[in-house]
Amino acid sequence: MSNLNPFLYGKPVPPNRLFGRRNVAQTVFSRLANGESTAIVGEPHIGKSSVLRFIADENVRGERLGAISAQHLFMDIDCHLMPADFQPADFWRRVIETTQDAIANDALKKQCAIIAERKFDSFALEGLFKQLAKLEWRIVLLIDEFESLLNHPNFNRAEFFGALRSFATRTDALVVITASRTSVAQMNRKSQEINPHGSPFFNNVTEVRVLPLNPGDAEQLLTLTLQMAKNGITFSEDDRTFLSSLVGRHPYLLQMAGASLFDATSEIKSGEARYLLATRMFNERAAAHFDDFWRHLVASEQRALLLLALAQFRGYTDGRSFDLRQIGKLDWYGPDLRQLRDMGIVESESAPGAVSWMGENWRIAAGGVVPWLMDNIVSGTRDAKDFSAWLHDKEYQGLFTNEEVAKIKTVASKIPKGAVDMAAEFVKGLFKIK
Repeated sequence: MSNLNPFLYGKPVPPNRLFGRRNVAQTVFSRLANGESTAIVGEPHIGKSSVLRFIADENVRGERLGAISAQHLFMDIDCHLMPADFQPADFWRRVIETTQDAIANDALKKQCAIIAERKFDSFALEGLFKQLAKLEWRIVLLIDEFESLLNHPNFNRAEFFGALRSFATRTDALVVITASRTSVAQMNRKSQEINPHGSPFFNNVTEVRVLPLNPGDAEQLLTLTLQMAKNGITFSEDDRTFLSSLVGRHPYLLQMAGASLFDATSEIKSGEARYLLATRMFNERAAAHFDDFWRHLVASEQRALLLLALAQFRGYTDGRSFDLRQIGKLDWYGPDLRQLRDMGIVESESAPGAVSWMGENWRIAAGGVVPWLMDNIVSGTRDAKDFSAWLHDKEYQGLFTNEEVAKIKTVASKIPKGAVDMAAEFVKGLFKIK
């Protein structure tokens, strides 16, 4: 019997394996049917590209849009593939060529020839979209990693983004659906730098945020994925609690943790040793993600997460309830904690090990990040002769007060070397997994 691992992580999932994004897809398709543009926003690996792939699927489009689907021409643009010398003319040339190949119309071909002769200037392009509107055709641009385009030196100009907005709002023949970690508010602030006196380029775009899965969708992801393996391996209630404790309901991390437990189960059929092996596998696989995640947090988010993680780790190593007062205060970090909640890393639901703040109970939802923080961020203080030099090396100078630095050193001294090796024991002890 094959033990090939059915869990998928590292690339967008196919449409039949997209779980928990019904509301996001419904909003995007509803706006698309009305000719309106949408920005899909979320943290790395939360599922933005998977949603774009879902929207681009021909069968899905047919089901969601019905008969009007045939009048929509979808184009995928991955900004990661854009070379440094890519120009707006190259961008529009691709749009024109795809349009010519898909729509057989003499007047349209004539307009495309005029655009090429005029080197893709905005007025000629506007004529194309007006012509498409008359023919009741609509171009749908699916632009992944949109912040790369926003920050590209050849595109970060008023002419390009102004034209994009104008075609989408004035002709009814262009819809732009972007995916990025950058919010619409941040996009508009960026656009004000290049167009300080005009309207923001993205005020016609509605933001739809991709969040962690709800409990039912997380359960469905595990159940249906295991069924695909067709080898009899299942996860018990304790297994599922273990996975939830390790990664919360972040879809990418849940797939990765599920894959790790699946592999561990293939080697060790039963017993708690599976959890230790699974968590070691998970930490090896997740290290790059956590590193990227940490580097993209703003300083106040780093501080809030680290203080909360230290409180939980201190409580675990001391064998008593978490006492945040021994580590630092979260009084100023309400917005940061809520942002971290949207990322799927912390949660405010009442649960074992929660830290009370302003009437809300907070804890690390993805327990696996705590040993990573201890092993990669804090444990470096153990042997540092000059703690200030260590802070400077890690770029944390100014992140904490002197008092908090002293308390972090105290906690760090309790952390054994190789904290990742004890990660499973930490998770089991913290959340009482048996």
